Amino acid sequence: MDGMERAAKTGRAVVRATSGSTQGMLAIRHLAGCVLVFLLSVLCAVAQTGAADSGSVDREIQSGDTALRQGKYAEAKQHFEQAERLGGLHSAEINAGIAIAELQMDHYEAARQREAKVLELVSTDHERAEAHNIIGTAWLRESAQSTANMDKLRAAEESFQRAVRLDPVFDAAYFNLGDALLRQNREAEGAGAFKHFIEAAAKNPAYEQDIPIAPQTLAPVFATTDSEGRAVSSESLRGRFVLLDYWATWCTPCIRALPVLRQLAQHFPPSQFSLISVNENSPDQEEWRKFIAREKMDWSQVWDKDAEMYHNYGFAPRPYLSLPRYVLLDRSGFVRRVYTGTDRLGLVVGQIVRTVTAVPTPPPEPLPSKHKPSCESTPCQ
Repeated sequence: MDGMERAAKTGRAVVRATSGSTQGMLAIRHLAGCVLVFLLSVLCAVAQTGAADSGSVDREIQSGDTALRQGKYAEAKQHFEQAERLGGLHSAEINAGIAIAELQMDHYEAARQREAKVLELVSTDHERAEAHNIIGTAWLRESAQSTANMDKLRAAEESFQRAVRLDPVFDAAYFNLGDALLRQNREAEGAGAFKHFIEAAAKNPAYEQDIPIAPQTLAPVFATTDSEGRAVSSESLRGRFVLLDYWATWCTPCIRALPVLRQLAQHFPPSQFSLISVNENSPDQEEWRKFIAREKMDWSQVWDKDAEMYHNYGFAPRPYLSLPRYVLLDRSGFVRRVYTGTDRLGLVVGQIVRTVTAVPTPPPEPLPSKHKPSCESTPCQ
């Protein structure tokens, strides 16, 4: 869900930093999830040099991309620099690849300088937005290592603001903006950025395909109580969409998603959608209660004793857990989609919002009349 994500149109890399929740305030050291497949064509650069071997440039870019996927960032940088020497001096793709490698090696200024070159070479607003997003991420990560971090946080904020102005559906940049604002203790503004993240994800054309339209299987039956002692069951939730959020306090991606889930819980009226966070901290219920109170998780919270609700879905063999898991149920209690921790958070949220919005809300039940029936025109029985 975090890290370098595939862009909607261009194939450039973008990076999402950690969230602003209590355990997510340190910059991410290692990216999880998919690494960008950089564009392989460098014909423009070849034409400018006149003598470059396009096949050799191509192979170096492929090797650099492979090294990035394997976490071999110094090796990736060497391959991209070789591609540059062979004729890719004016290639946005090569400069972006070097920027990502530098970023992952904590060479923040070098990453920003490479992305500044990218800004000179790209031609679309989305490509410019991606460059600003990576520049902002470099500032955001560096802020966690500096005593003068407020200046760096403000620089990160400015970069993310530029990114979302250039591309209003760039959800990853909104996420990073919210993170930067929360780190400055600007909670209301941060919450607004995460709200915009949800709206942008719902409009992002990259998430239009494979929307979970058809029901899959009937969800396992469950009955439990939430943190407030209220009964929660599969039967009581019929008639609305439900997102089951399986998480734990030790799960970093789960904690990173909290600011977004907090906004998602309020995105639809309760009669249309409910978010239920199912905690897998068994047997430590006390730690769970302290955590949800500290993080102000004021939507429905359930403690899954012995991971019964989790294992009923067969996500992993007992006693293992693979978190997070997001299970979208429809109004009839059927599973529409199961998302995993490797899915991008923007994809998860964007598809959920699209799915819920696409189904018309049924009209409310008519209230019983307060008046007695009239017997003037119709005989009373």
